[in-house]
Amino acid sequence: MEPIETIKRTLENQPQVDFAVLVGSRVTGNTHAHSDWDIAIRWHPTLSWLNRVAETETLRRAIAASIHESENRIDLIDLADSNLAMRALVAEEGRPLKGENTNAWAQYLRRTWRELEEVAFDNMAGNRHHAA
Repeated sequence: MEPIETIKRTLENQPQVDFAVLVGSRVTGNTHAHSDWDIAIRWHPTLSWLNRVAETETLRRAIAASIHESENRIDLIDLADSNLAMRALVAEEGRPLKGENTNAWAQYLRRTWRELEEVAFDNMAGNRHHAA
């Protein structure tokens, strides 16, 4: 079985993960012998920060074991703590591994694109103000 399919299966067994998205070189095709696995995770909102940290480490170990990789080659990105640039990368270039057809993913995309539009509008408005 391909590693991505194995990761998907591992994620399906994680009920606290609303959605997970592969990003980085594994999506762009720019992998090399030492490429890691960058996976953005949206944990269920009821999970506390401390539980998210613990669950993230447990999931990192589970994914690493399932695809026979070192744990330090599994980079899990908690979207609750991510900036707009990372959220935009996930929305625009990411490859969903779990939760693609969920309300959580749809809401995430809408919110991220809305925030990007607001930044673009603010930048345009600021440029017009400085030009006047």
